[in-house]
Amino acid sequence: MISERTKSGLQAARSRGKKSGRPTKKEDKVEMAVKMYKSKDYTIKQITVATGISNTTQYRYLEKAH
Repeated sequence: MISERTKSGLQAARSRGKKSGRPTKKEDKVEMAVKMYKSKDYTIKQITVATGISNTTQYRYLEKAH
């Protein structure tokens, strides 16, 4: 009963245009991280500090960029 109500509530929220889940990183920060990495002047750690994007997330975005 609870799961049915939860599912119907989520479906109603989706129909109103609500998105669920974790928000994505800001596009400008992702672009900056990719440019920094491709320049080969920065380490992943330096890019993490500058952009606030974790190592794992950086590698995920770098895979998509290639």
